[in-house]
Amino acid sequence: MIQPDIVPAPNEYVWWFIVSGNQILVAENSEAEAIPFLPSHEVPGSEVEYTAKIGDYRGEPAFMLMQKHPELKLPGFHWQPLRNTLARSDAELFALGGRACQIQHFLTTHQYCGRCGSLTVQDRDELAVICPECEFQCYPRISPCIIVAIYRDDEILLARGVRHPEGLYSVLAGFVESGESLEQCLHREVKEEAGIEVTDLRYIGSQTWPFPHSLMAGFIARYASGELTLEPTELLAGDWFKIDDLPKIPPPGTIAGKLIATVIAEVKARS
Repeated sequence: MIQPDIVPAPNEYVWWFIVSGNQILVAENSEAEAIPFLPSHEVPGSEVEYTAKIGDYRGEPAFMLMQKHPELKLPGFHWQPLRNTLARSDAELFALGGRACQIQHFLTTHQYCGRCGSLTVQDRDELAVICPECEFQCYPRISPCIIVAIYRDDEILLARGVRHPEGLYSVLAGFVESGESLEQCLHREVKEEAGIEVTDLRYIGSQTWPFPHSLMAGFIARYASGELTLEPTELLAGDWFKIDDLPKIPPPGTIAGKLIATVIAEVKARS
């Protein structure tokens, strides 16, 4: 449970997820602990900037510290985009870092009431903002998305999206529209982006994706029919790849990496 707007005791050692935008303060030495484990009196700004307890990490409290600008410096640490921590952090650490960034995004984008335009104030009991004029209350926005690994015999469909790094191929994904179920969204997105039909949908798991506030619902599905036709405004390249001859794919800590690994394991089990 998130405990908003609190500070740990001055001498209590806690994990600090210090964020500014979608950047997080991490250790310069890749062999060291990725984030600071310090008492609050050793963390500049913890007395005046926004802090909240966001969970626990390795059995110890985890706190976020929100910086309006990435000016805070700690010896041995530097600012890094949250996405870059995927390669050097476990899933729990990435999830907490993502939670910190999403809270920061919520508070900085809800300073004014969406109904009447007045300045909002923070709720002291839960993560929300309230308008003192019209009493409108707002909670953090979560945007549901589907992500799906599609297989055909011993092949998997992978594509390079317009926002992917050079050379990286992944599975298809898309946002759920108003009034859609996850399954309806999956069929629509696959048809729109790849021009094919799928069947045998199976839910595998989910992952928060804080860019800026998505929740990815992961599926695998079997190709049913249609000719692969990529939507050029969404996908730069894509094809069916043999599972033993894949291009560069997302790391294991991502839901995309997990879905690809699931397909590979199941195809090998059948062969």
